[in-house]
Amino acid sequence: MLAGCSGRGFVYTNTIEPYTKNFHNTPVGGKVVVINTQRLKTPPGLGPPGIAGEWDTDEIMRLARKAGITELRHIDIKTFSLLVGTYRRRSLIVYGD
Repeated sequence: MLAGCSGRGFVYTNTIEPYTKNFHNTPVGGKVVVINTQRLKTPPGLGPPGIAGEWDTDEIMRLARKAGITELRHIDIKTFSLLVGTYRRRSLIVYGD
């Protein structure tokens, strides 16, 4: 119920998974940058459904270039959420050269 191997918990979730499942000849790269996005929404059963706000730090390539990455190799996505996604923070972990 809290969090487990299934990856999705009712109260708390914290997972890292590949952004894509295509791993054929995918190099990881020598550099990494983390890009965050956050969301806050109405909890299930409280208030009107569907009200949510989401914000992020900026576009992927601008931040990747700032970190010295000119060629993207692989992206992981880390998800942290509370109370069935009432609050969610996602981080794109971008690998490249």
